[in-house]
Amino acid sequence: MRKAGLVWCLLAILAALGAPQLAAAQDRTAKGKRVAMFMGPTQDKYLGALSKGFETAATAMGMSVTVFSSPFDPALQGQQIDDAIAQKFDLFVVQTISQKAIVPPLTRAKAAGIPVFLVVVPLEASTANDALYASYIGYDDAKLGQLAASSLAEALKSAGRTQARIAVIAGSMAEGKAVIRERAFREEMTRHPGLQVVVTEDVKWNPVQAERSTGQLLARFAGQGGLDGLYGMNDSLANGAIQAAEAAGVKIGPDKGGLIVVGGNCQAPGIKNIQSGKMAATVFVLPIEEGRRAAETAKTYFEGGKVERRVFLPTEPVTRANLGTTAQACSY
Repeated sequence: MRKAGLVWCLLAILAALGAPQLAAAQDRTAKGKRVAMFMGPTQDKYLGALSKGFETAATAMGMSVTVFSSPFDPALQGQQIDDAIAQKFDLFVVQTISQKAIVPPLTRAKAAGIPVFLVVVPLEASTANDALYASYIGYDDAKLGQLAASSLAEALKSAGRTQARIAVIAGSMAEGKAVIRERAFREEMTRHPGLQVVVTEDVKWNPVQAERSTGQLLARFAGQGGLDGLYGMNDSLANGAIQAAEAAGVKIGPDKGGLIVVGGNCQAPGIKNIQSGKMAATVFVLPIEEGRRAAETAKTYFEGGKVERRVFLPTEPVTRANLGTTAQACSY
């Protein structure tokens, strides 16, 4: 009897020791996990498409997704993250509204043991910042800026212009992706002697402001021979610039000896402008795919797989030459 009791005791101890391991193994699944997604205004076509891509894919994988949206308000986003920490979500997906203001909330998320994935834009690289998130899934903004510059340079040279004044109509230049793109754009242009970036206008991703600022720039440079090239950081900004040029009576397009425009993010206005010859190029990005890849990466994390530190999605210039394979995807 004593031996039987000892055996049962040992079995109970082994079962107790094995229980956490068994629970951990059973817990390695995305099913039932609660994910909080923090985005800027989802009325924005890019951000809305990204959110939809993530939510659709993650839900199909068994995750529950709650989207917290903020009108580009860093303080509100910080409060939303704190609320989600209190609600004990399993994982955060974050578009940082402010790379600086986001650090304290993400520090609190790390202290709470909640993994963070970033989309749209990573944090500025540093040892401290790198410790705050597990992965960045999205596009390389330096590459996007570089491709926009090389596309504009090629279009200008194809039009016989070896000397050119170029304007940049940018998103918010306080921090983040616009800064990265603009820096890369300027760096690429230094490889093309004679092509000079003469001004950057911060229009905070607002197409109405893009139209207004471009009109002012055209008047400002009219006495200096005008502008030859323009980079709108997304196609909505580029479209606003084109509308301003048309209102000012400035010729548009590489085929007409006028202002040569390139855009970014391959949005519907850009595709239409390339088709009509008003834009030379845009740069391919697909927000729905960005969201889907973020969901896949979250699933890999939950299942205990290896998560890459940077998941950069492929991109390329979009011109008349490849509209047939890109136009439908870009028209969001």
